[in-house]
Amino acid sequence: MNFQLDDFQLEAQHALRRYLEAEAAPVVDEYEAQKKPVPRHLIQAMREYGLLGGLLPEELGGFGLPMVTYGTLIAEVARVWPSLRSITSSTNLAASVLADGGSPALKEKYLPRILSGEFIASFALSEPNIGSDAANVETRAERTADGYRVNGRKLYISNGPICDMGVVFVRTQSDEGKPEVSCLLYESAMPGFSVSDLGKMGMHSCPLGELLFEDVQVPAGNLVGKPGRGFSLAKKYLNVGRCVVAFSALGVAEVAYEAAVRYAKDRVQFGRPIGSFQLVQQMVADMMALVETSRLLCYRAADALDRNAPDSHLLCSMAKRHATDAALRVAELSLQVHGGAGYTTLFPVERYYRDVRHLTIAEGTNQIQSMLMAQHALELSAMR
Repeated sequence: MNFQLDDFQLEAQHALRRYLEAEAAPVVDEYEAQKKPVPRHLIQAMREYGLLGGLLPEELGGFGLPMVTYGTLIAEVARVWPSLRSITSSTNLAASVLADGGSPALKEKYLPRILSGEFIASFALSEPNIGSDAANVETRAERTADGYRVNGRKLYISNGPICDMGVVFVRTQSDEGKPEVSCLLYESAMPGFSVSDLGKMGMHSCPLGELLFEDVQVPAGNLVGKPGRGFSLAKKYLNVGRCVVAFSALGVAEVAYEAAVRYAKDRVQFGRPIGSFQLVQQMVADMMALVETSRLLCYRAADALDRNAPDSHLLCSMAKRHATDAALRVAELSLQVHGGAGYTTLFPVERYYRDVRHLTIAEGTNQIQSMLMAQHALELSAMR
């Protein structure tokens, strides 16, 4: 595999970086401190740079980007504003599910709105009692004369308080009366739907919510995929989501490492830059190795997805676990290099630490990734 980005990838990366540094970077601290959602115009601008619909085929309005290219762009957004990255990624995740399983009419109605940034979408899977055990969702959808009546709660849903629509995974019954998981498309304007905002540690400008469905009537045509195939859809795109999270962590790790290097060169103690002290150099060397190993695993996982390789799920789990653990450690070391200043809001490293902490949990905790990896090696499951 060639690890050098080609001319197109480099041009796209540099163009996106210039835009984010000019338009997003100046407002990040203000919006995060005040817990204001990312401005809608910044989300819509991501379309121009291949972030909205980047992975979707061109015939559906996407860009048909390979995962390596898309991941590189995701990392660029995460470097500047992880909240913007999270809103974009969650919207894309829902769009991918819709593009894969939605009827032609459903795709024609919703995909253009999602890909233009007019609609923000959510991927509603987790529940109060259901996280990694996604095959046993408790939110129920009962068949009615003209569709489905949905009742239940979804928890920890990114974009929840600001989403216009989303895909929700629900418990249905087969014709034989057996329980199964199906996927439905809902709109936040549907009667009976409500959402509450959840406070959290970081990424304050990407709202997290609890969704409540109380006798929400969803038309039959809003079924995404076949009845009972919702869990397979969720698993398929959670795999892609893990690769996206890995690239997101890589972006934060890069910028945290760069901040530590700058500070270690500029900060003078005992008459010389602190970067000349051996223990500071040890931390910088550790950060450097963590960033580069994360980059290599991200590229390997993305390449496997692009080739539809049989071990892509394993590599995505490995990349997600390593890159997010590494980014958390890099942010911690960067904060330590900054000393007391790093613990204050005078420098952005305390935000890097708070923002990246979420990624070790998102798209399946790192403990779940470890179990999946070991299961592959041992051919033994810890979950049954």
